[in-house]
Amino acid sequence: TLILSWGNVGDQLIYAGLRQLLAQVDYREVQARNWSGAEGRMALLTGGGSWCRPWHEMPKVLAAAEERFEKVIVLPSSYDTSVPTVRAALRRSKALFFAREEASLAQIRDLCRADLALDTAFFFDYGPYRGRASGVLNAFRNDAERAGSGPQVAGNRDISAECENLDQWLWAISRKEVIRTDRAHVMIAGALLGKRVEYRPSSYHKVPGIARYALRGFPVTEIAPG
Repeated sequence: TLILSWGNVGDQLIYAGLRQLLAQVDYREVQARNWSGAEGRMALLTGGGSWCRPWHEMPKVLAAAEERFEKVIVLPSSYDTSVPTVRAALRRSKALFFAREEASLAQIRDLCRADLALDTAFFFDYGPYRGRASGVLNAFRNDAERAGSGPQVAGNRDISAECENLDQWLWAISRKEVIRTDRAHVMIAGALLGKRVEYRPSSYHKVPGIARYALRGFPVTEIAPG
């Protein structure tokens, strides 16, 4: 049973890549906020960033899943164990947790069963969205995970909050030659679509961690502070 969490449009790329990865597997999907009656041998919790200070809803989902399923696997995610509820949940869990970058793995490896794997957005087929591109897309976040409180970039479009669906979101990235962002999945999609990507961190280690672990060899660089 695949338990889908919730999030912005960028998180839909996690689910889309995961569905392609599991194309030959017999499974069913349920929503984390509406899964009454779901139980069985194994639950897969979709990956993401809901194990950090701004968003840490997943420990509650994990606890409910472990009550209903014999085995639980948490798919590649980022973790901030300075959040007490996150640390406590990992310490008492028998699940297998995958980190999607090395900084998270370093935090969780002594608390739980842990390993390293690519974010499932890497398993999505980006081919249909490749095409001619020009210009720059500034796609920095405007929510609680944004780092700092200074002025936003002129002409910014937080497409992960603005776009109505994944298709529209992917075309917004596809049409631009240079992508500047602090959102992990805008960065991933931009890199895998062949864009030049410039990133800056959000409020914790997720974005630079993914860039260093999973996007080495791609034209992805950190924006200098200031």
